[in-house]
Amino acid sequence: MKFHLSLDTFVISDSHFGHSDVLLKEPVRNILAMKNGFDNFDCYSVNVWNANINTGDFVLHLGDLYFNAGYKYLHKLNGNKKLLVGNNDLKKYKLLKDYEDWSLCKKIKLKIDNKKAILQKLELKWGKAFKKDKLLNAIVLDMGIHRVMFSHFPVMSRKKNDRYCDTRDMLDSVYRMCDCSLNIHGHTHSRDTSNKFCVNVSGERIGFIPVKIRDILALHS
Repeated sequence: MKFHLSLDTFVISDSHFGHSDVLLKEPVRNILAMKNGFDNFDCYSVNVWNANINTGDFVLHLGDLYFNAGYKYLHKLNGNKKLLVGNNDLKKYKLLKDYEDWSLCKKIKLKIDNKKAILQKLELKWGKAFKKDKLLNAIVLDMGIHRVMFSHFPVMSRKKNDRYCDTRDMLDSVYRMCDCSLNIHGHTHSRDTSNKFCVNVSGERIGFIPVKIRDILALHS
């Protein structure tokens, strides 16, 4: 089934299946799991996902999906799913070809008017790096009253000396040139940016339950 992005599509980011280090950095994961009777966070994550997602639902995952043997959980997740590649997916996302209910977004996809002119301007500004950067991934389209950018990294916000600064500079340019009004993102886990136009859907911020785009936009109308 071809992936369909609409107001009824669910979004989530930073599942980090099979990643032991994130359990130390984000203790809320184990706290939630144990509170709900699970001694394994990944099993808990699969359980709450499937309790809210049906086989025919569409889920856009905004990056950092799994580590090491965490891929074994991917086939257990309900829904028709697309991964927008994050910084921790670069060496792993190719395994998704083994799963028919997963597809990939690994480039800039503009679903707006004048997209060709905008892409030309971006390529002129950034040169070959714009086409070759494997982390420069985003989807831009009009939804409700907003022009939304879906990305792994949040725009206009980062730590000093961020190691992905070149990618993020280009991503900021995409957001500006497309005249976006909302950025739905992951990457920051339990930390939000100070920008009101950035909506963090990392698992920690949404209880590890994918949320409908329609419900996000209702809070930003």
